[in-house]
Amino acid sequence: MIELNKSCIEVFPIMIPEPSSLKSVNFYVVKQDQSLSLIDAGWNNEACWNGLMDGLKRNGFTIKDITEILLTHHHIDHVGLVDRITSISPIPVYCHTDSIARLKRDKNFLK
Repeated sequence: MIELNKSCIEVFPIMIPEPSSLKSVNFYVVKQDQSLSLIDAGWNNEACWNGLMDGLKRNGFTIKDITEILLTHHHIDHVGLVDRITSISPIPVYCHTDSIARLKRDKNFLK
């Protein structure tokens, strides 16, 4: 088991207000050594995109600094910006195997 030293990890929360019962969509940028991971990717809308861009800029990063995306699960409010981000920077996306069909837009999954 690997122990993580808290001083080597920085977490930058990005919270986008949401008018629904969710109240907000939250995703996180995690800086560790040479990697900058995005944990979840919000909705595919301008509010989430602008919130991500603002959050990155506020902390001295750009979209091209992200080295990987980690998805906690495949709900649409967690995977929305994946295509947009990976079209700018072809980085790996890590997810549970159950999420792959949604990410590939598999017609059987979307039924």
